Amino acid sequence: MPTRIGQVAQEITRMNPWWRSPRWAETDTDLRHVQDSGLGYRSPCLDDLRQGGLYLLRGPRRVGKTVSVKQAIESLLARGVPPLAIVRFAADGWMASDLRTLIQNVALPPAPQGTTRWWFIDEVTAVKGDWATQLKWLRDNEPGFADATVVLTGSNAEGLTSAAGTLAGRRGRVTGTDRTLLPMGFRTFARLLVPELEALPRLAVGRLHTREAAEAYQAALPWLDDLVRLWEVYLQYGGFPAAVAAARQAQPVPGWFVDDLFSVLHRDAFAASRLSESQTSALVARLWGSMAAPVNSSRIGADVDVSHDAVARHIGYLRDSYLLWSCPQTAGDSYIRRERSPEKLYAIDPIIARLAHLRNPARHDVDVTVLAEMQVGMALRRATFATGWPWTADEVIFYHRTKNRKEIDFVGEPLAGTAVEGKYVETGRWRGEAAVIEASEWSGILTTRNVLDCTAPDSTWAVPAGMLAALADT
Repeated sequence: MPTRIGQVAQEITRMNPWWRSPRWAETDTDLRHVQDSGLGYRSPCLDDLRQGGLYLLRGPRRVGKTVSVKQAIESLLARGVPPLAIVRFAADGWMASDLRTLIQNVALPPAPQGTTRWWFIDEVTAVKGDWATQLKWLRDNEPGFADATVVLTGSNAEGLTSAAGTLAGRRGRVTGTDRTLLPMGFRTFARLLVPELEALPRLAVGRLHTREAAEAYQAALPWLDDLVRLWEVYLQYGGFPAAVAAARQAQPVPGWFVDDLFSVLHRDAFAASRLSESQTSALVARLWGSMAAPVNSSRIGADVDVSHDAVARHIGYLRDSYLLWSCPQTAGDSYIRRERSPEKLYAIDPIIARLAHLRNPARHDVDVTVLAEMQVGMALRRATFATGWPWTADEVIFYHRTKNRKEIDFVGEPLAGTAVEGKYVETGRWRGEAAVIEASEWSGILTTRNVLDCTAPDSTWAVPAGMLAALADT
């Protein structure tokens, strides 16, 4: 191991420039890209870290987890944490045993007496082997690591969920140790493009059909033109920081970023797959094109000439990589999953949904009405997550099928008796589209393109999708 120890020690000094210079951030490539983008965006996902906790930060690749880690390190240094007490390294391609080598055997600059370490381990789910067991052993047996603050980031849901079980009891006496970084919500997106929209009221996800909500919708009405316009820009660009920066400059989504995301999907999420690039594009284009309907793996497989099992397997890959979320069917009027019923599957972001088209315009783009439904659902789920529900919970937001086999898009306990249906209409005849939700037991919100009508307190309301998302999303 001597050679490996030396290699690790060298890598660590390169990845921890704050050990050498208080001005390290000025030349850090990731932080400079954030500054050069002009967004001024900083996710709160690693705010309020408490000493001694072991945190898991989940999220898709290219969403900015590494940037968030470096911004958290900036904040710790600003708070007076000694630079030599902070250790960060990227674990892509490491072996699980390398973690013990680093933490037990590699010579690190000594932290000042009386301080504990802060460890940031990026993309730990890319480590080969049982890394969680190694970290568990270190928390149990290595005194300097047992009381350290540890942040693990990863892009594989299965690996992180399994690790959470392995590390149970070793995560410190702190709360909020599971964190998730997602593409920007619409409120943040809109504020970054039109800063004055920060003044819009906020609306809790459980208060969408209340007197308070009606007042909030009316208060947002002067901004309707901006909200409709920005919402439709959002449906094309989504919330990945690189795409948001392009939207802010009125530039196309960068080709390099599209290629990066396709590599994330084809070479990372589908790493165990035998599909060619064209088969990957065909499969995801067909999958995202049917988002508004319960998934039919057999039909999708027949359309792209792969087996039903292959479709199901690749859906699992996308879910594990945080590139889709599932919306199960309710069991009757209860907020539990109906067994053996098909789910609806939604992409995590418009760019993921539009990826096949962006790489090859000959492939069909996703219809704007489907994108609107997808992002309304994502706004509801993201707002629910912000209230404390875990992102990994799969019985949060559901779709409901009536006895007449009609569907209501979104219901769930966090919505507190309100059902949300996406139609994206812009005519005064919207009530015909609301017939299914009107006949249900729920109070109703029909998300439209630009129609607002919340005058009848006991009836379904029409609310522009962008307005609802601007008030309720993060």
